[in-house]
Amino acid sequence: MIEKKIASLLLGFALVFGCVLIALAQESPTQQASDAQDKEKLTPEKKAFLLLDQVVSEAGSLKLPENRVYVQMSAADLLWDRDEPRARALFSEASAGIADMMRRNDVASDQNPRRDFNANRQALDLRQALILMVAKHNGEFATQLLQTMATPPETGPGGRRDDSQARLEQNLVAAIAANDPKTALKNAQVWLDKGEYPAAFSRVISQIQGKDPESATKLSEQLVKKLQPEELLAKPDAARLSLSLLRPGPRPEKKSSDDSQPNANSSQVLAPTGFRDLMASTITAALRATPQTQNNAGPGGPQGPRGRPNAPIPNAPQSEADILQSNARMLLMGLQSMQLQIDQNLPERSLAVRQKLTQLGMDNDPRSAFGQMASLMQQGTSANLMAAAASAPPQMQSRLYQQAAMKAMDEGNPDLARDIANQHLDGAARTNLLHSLELKQAVSSAPNKMDEIRQALNRAQSDDERLSLLLQFSSSLQASNPKLAMQLLDEARGLVSRRATNYGQLESQIKVAHAYAALEPARSFETLEPGINQINELLSAAALLNGFEVNMFRDGELPLQGGGSMSAIVMRYGAELASLAKIDFERAQQTSERFQLAEPRLLARLAMVRGVLGLSPVESQNRGFAFGTAGQFGRRPD
Repeated sequence: MIEKKIASLLLGFALVFGCVLIALAQESPTQQASDAQDKEKLTPEKKAFLLLDQVVSEAGSLKLPENRVYVQMSAADLLWDRDEPRARALFSEASAGIADMMRRNDVASDQNPRRDFNANRQALDLRQALILMVAKHNGEFATQLLQTMATPPETGPGGRRDDSQARLEQNLVAAIAANDPKTALKNAQVWLDKGEYPAAFSRVISQIQGKDPESATKLSEQLVKKLQPEELLAKPDAARLSLSLLRPGPRPEKKSSDDSQPNANSSQVLAPTGFRDLMASTITAALRATPQTQNNAGPGGPQGPRGRPNAPIPNAPQSEADILQSNARMLLMGLQSMQLQIDQNLPERSLAVRQKLTQLGMDNDPRSAFGQMASLMQQGTSANLMAAAASAPPQMQSRLYQQAAMKAMDEGNPDLARDIANQHLDGAARTNLLHSLELKQAVSSAPNKMDEIRQALNRAQSDDERLSLLLQFSSSLQASNPKLAMQLLDEARGLVSRRATNYGQLESQIKVAHAYAALEPARSFETLEPGINQINELLSAAALLNGFEVNMFRDGELPLQGGGSMSAIVMRYGAELASLAKIDFERAQQTSERFQLAEPRLLARLAMVRGVLGLSPVESQNRGFAFGTAGQFGRRPD
């Protein structure tokens, strides 16, 4: 009887246990599906912040304090709008790390003063980057942090005074102006009252202009009234500021029929009237310059080439007359590159300036001529460039005519472009320009058939030209003929799939990967991966050679800033992974894990997070050793 009851109980337990198992078996897939759905619900932005948490955590194991500071301040910048308290804490940790770096530099031995100076410069650069970064978010907090890292003026190598603290305070005012124009206006007014003219003055006016145009105009008018000839001759800072205000030209005036502000360079802060007034004062002061002789050459001795004074003897006292003449010559040399602007705005003073330049032997300075040519190439039309080329020195004419032809093509006038090439160029210059114009026109004609495209490709004279054409044709066909666009991209990938031998070829791989993203992202990842593997090999080789042929690592670690071209190309990969992360975040993150060393992996992931959040990549501080030719990797991508 007892045995039957026990058997019955056991059977009951078995039935209950079986039901539980069945329920668990049924629940597990459901729960797993729910977890997967929750994971899929995470937006790319949320995934980016989770990745940022990992970056901050990994940075704790970095050896170099400057690397930890770089990650902390970068993460704080990204976190500010999402989690301000945590961002403040990270900024504070970074500032404490910088202050500690400066303290350690101060107590370092004097056995290697040059190394001491370089280490201190690195700490000061980080301090400036941190303060200006914080200022974008909160000017008061930035000011507080600057006070915790304040340093007295130091004397660097050669007895030169390092006024980094004062310059940073001035740059901070300019940075604050973007969000707090009233405070910046008060600070600028203090400068005027004290007769101080920091280089940051023009940036302050530019920032206030965007928020409060009326106040910016009043401030600029006050400044122009202060910058009279005697002030320019007495104070070098005033002379330098006047030239920096004049170089960009006047701010375009509003048209009466249109209330909108015309396109203007942000550095164009002076209204046309103020611009002409300041130019007149600057010319008056510059015309006070006199030729230097053995007797009046001042502390520097006899005059140097082109009428310039020789370098003054360090720490030698200068009389008021010496200072006046030094500033007058500085202004005259600055006006040398603005002769076109003088012709346009104050034509009645042009002859006097040219005569003074001739009198002092400055009229044949090639550096000034090249400066004018560079400005004209950026801003001029084909007609302006043609006119300038006609009267330019022979060594500059060819370059100006080439640029005029390319401008004419951009303006939609290919016939004029060819005429310029045929009439004003000869030899290889004409042949090369006509070839470039031919390729440019082939792209602009937008062929959509393979035979037409093949004809243009056959005219390419190098793999670089062919790659450029393939990418341009593919881009134009993405919407109308994606199949042909993919075919062209596959051909482009064939050109860059071999092992890279320089940074330019790694950049080409990135360009092809970027082009694939709109059509087939999987191939983008496949195109990037070989380059990352090669970077790992290069870093391993550099680590072995460190201290012999190269000096990329410090204390066994790759600096996140100052790593030259290698850091820059890693950030380019990170920026490209950021655009792909918006499509497939998990694979982008997995691809970033292919970087074997923590330093490039952290750099790439920071760039990824910035890109996913829609923020511009941070420009690399390209100091120190450059592993190869940098090319354009330090530039901020469009």
